[in-house]
Amino acid sequence: MKKVFSLLLCAAACICAKAQTGPDVLIPKPVSYTLSKGSAPVGVPVKETIGSRKFASAIKDLPEFAKKEAYRLTIGPKNIKIEAEGQTGAFRARKTLEYLRAFAGEEGSLQCCQILDYPRFAHRGLMFDLSRHFYGKDFIFKEIDLMALLKMNVLHLHLTDDAGWRLQIDGYPLLASRAAWRPQLLWADWDEGGHNYSQEGAPDAFGGYLTKEDAREIVAYAAERHITVIPEIELPGHSLEVLRAYPELACTRDGEPVFTSDLCPGNDLVIKVFQDILDEVMDIFPSEFIHIGGDEAGMGAWRECPRCQERMRRHGLADTDALQSWLIRQFDSYLASKGRRLLGWDEIMQGGLAPGAAVMSWRGTEQGIEAAASGHDVIMSPTTYCYINRNQDSPLENGEFVGGYLPISGVYSYDPAQGFSNTEHLLGLQGNLWAEHIPTVENLEYKAFPRAFALAEVGWTPQELREFEEFRPRAVSLVKYISSIGYSPFNLERELGERPESGVALQHLALGAKVTYNIQWSPKYPAEGAESLTNGVQGGWTYVGGRWQGFESDMDVTIDLGQTKTVNFIGAHFLANIGDWVGLPQRLEISVSADGANFVLLPPVLCQVNAPARGSCYLLLGSFLDNAQVRFVRFKALRTGKLHEDWIFTDEIIIK
Repeated sequence: MKKVFSLLLCAAACICAKAQTGPDVLIPKPVSYTLSKGSAPVGVPVKETIGSRKFASAIKDLPEFAKKEAYRLTIGPKNIKIEAEGQTGAFRARKTLEYLRAFAGEEGSLQCCQILDYPRFAHRGLMFDLSRHFYGKDFIFKEIDLMALLKMNVLHLHLTDDAGWRLQIDGYPLLASRAAWRPQLLWADWDEGGHNYSQEGAPDAFGGYLTKEDAREIVAYAAERHITVIPEIELPGHSLEVLRAYPELACTRDGEPVFTSDLCPGNDLVIKVFQDILDEVMDIFPSEFIHIGGDEAGMGAWRECPRCQERMRRHGLADTDALQSWLIRQFDSYLASKGRRLLGWDEIMQGGLAPGAAVMSWRGTEQGIEAAASGHDVIMSPTTYCYINRNQDSPLENGEFVGGYLPISGVYSYDPAQGFSNTEHLLGLQGNLWAEHIPTVENLEYKAFPRAFALAEVGWTPQELREFEEFRPRAVSLVKYISSIGYSPFNLERELGERPESGVALQHLALGAKVTYNIQWSPKYPAEGAESLTNGVQGGWTYVGGRWQGFESDMDVTIDLGQTKTVNFIGAHFLANIGDWVGLPQRLEISVSADGANFVLLPPVLCQVNAPARGSCYLLLGSFLDNAQVRFVRFKALRTGKLHEDWIFTDEIIIK
C-alpha cells in the first residue's frame, strides 16, 4: 500500500508528457516563489540540507509551528536543493517536488525557480466519519496520500456514534462484536428502521471496525507522511450503540434502562468504563489531542434519572448543562494525568469549559472566538464553510445530501482568523465529512474533493495571497490529475453553480407590499425579516443561504397591496428536504379581500406532490383567480398531517 501513490504518479505522466511545470500550478499556493531562466529535467539530482544556519536565518521570525514545516526548494538546470529545519519541512518540500514532477510528466521539464514556503496555521485537518458508514484501512491510506500532497497535517477519525462503534476495545468486546454491526447497509434505512443492531458474523450484519493492528498501521502510515491522527470517542451523547451493548451505562426510569443516545453522567461506572476505553485508545494513538465529542446530548433522561439527580444535588449543579460540564471535566483531568489534552465540539462550553480543554467550533464562528478569548485553544470548523458533506452543486445533479449548499467558492472564501482580536489560541481549521448519506468511498471522494483543495489552501497560504479566480483553474487541473490516478472527485468543469432563479429578480403585484405575520417566522431563519416575502428575491439551493424564510409551525401572513388590484394568481415557492426535516405544506388556505375586513376563502390548494424521501425539491403552489379585485391577501401554508418537526420554507409570495 505504501507504494501506491508513487506508482500512480507514473500513470499521470502520459497525460502531462513533455509539459513544463512551474510553481503556479501548486495547491496550496506557496508563500513566495521566484522564477529563474531555464528548465530542469524531472529526474535531476536532489540534495537535502537539514538545519543550516542560512535557512534558519531566513525563517527566524516565523512561529515555531511554521518553522517546523518551512522549506526552501531551489530548482536549477542541473540540480535541485531542498533546505529545511527538520524532517517535516523536508517532507513538505518533497511533496511539492512530487507535485511539480507529476504535472510535468516523465518526459517534461521543471521551470527553474526558488520556492520559500511555510503554513499559515498549525492545524489543517480533515475529519472522516467512520461510524455512519464504515470504510476500512485501505481507504484511509489512500486519503492520507492525497492529504499529504495537499500539505494537510491532521486526520480526525470519528470512530464512534449511534450508527456504529469502529474500534476494537479488548476490555469491552461487545463494542466490536455487537455495536459495530447493523441489519441495514445504508444509514438512512437503519435510521428509519428503528436503530437496531446485529451481531458480528450474522447473515444480516453490515458494518465493521478497525482492529488495533489496523489502527496502529494507520497511525504509522500517517506519521510517515507527517500527519497526526486524532481519534474521536463520543461521550456523553451519540452513544446509543454503547448502551445497546452495555445497558448498565444508561440512565434509568423505574429501575429500567432508558435507551436514549446519552450515557448516564450520574453513574460512576460510565466514568470507569470510558477511562478504560481511553487507556486503550491512547495506547494506539499518540496524538496530543483526544477528541471526546461532547456534542448534541439530549439530556432529557438526565432530568428523571435518580443517579443524575443525586449527582447534581451532591455537587451543587444547577442544571443538566452543568452536569455535562462536570462529566467533561472528569475526562479533561484524566487525559491531562496521562499527558494528553481533551478536544471537543463547542457544546463542551455549555455549563463552563474544562480548564485544559480545546474547542472545535462547528455551530458557528462565535463559539470559537469566545473560547479563544477565554484562553482556550480553538480549531475552527463552522458548518457554513467546513462541512463538505453538504451539497456542492445543484441537488438535481448531486443526489442525496444534508445541510444545504456549499460550493467550492464558499469554502475558499473562509478566513478562520476573521473576528479574532488575537490569534494566539487559533490553531487552525478542519473540514468535516459526515457520512449519513455517503455509503461508498467513491461518493465520499466526490464530496471531499475538490473542496478539500480549498481547505488546504485556506490553512496554508497567507490570506493576502489568496484569490478564488486564480485558485479555480489550479483546482480544475488537480481534479483532472487525481481522477487519472484513481480518485473520484467532483468534476469542477461541470459545475452548474447556484440555483438560477436566485439570480433573477421577480416582478409581481405584491413587490414591496407590507406583510403582517400572524405567525412569526423562526428567529433561526429570518431571511430579510418582514420584507422577505415581497422583495422579489428568490432563494438558492439551500434554506441556510439567507433567502428562504423558515417557519417551525404553520405559516400565516397577510399582504396589503396598498390598493385594489386585478389578480389572477396567488402562490408561493416552497423548498423541501426531508433529510433535514424540511417538508412541503399539506395544503394552502388563501383568502382575499378588498377592504381588509371581509375575506373570501378560495378553494383550498392541496399539495399532491410528496417531497422525495431523500434529496430536495422546489415547488410553486398557488391558486388561479378570474380577474378578482383584491387589496388584501391572507396566505396560510398548513402542515396538517405532517410530523411536528417538519419545517416550512418559502422565499416569496407571488401575486399576478
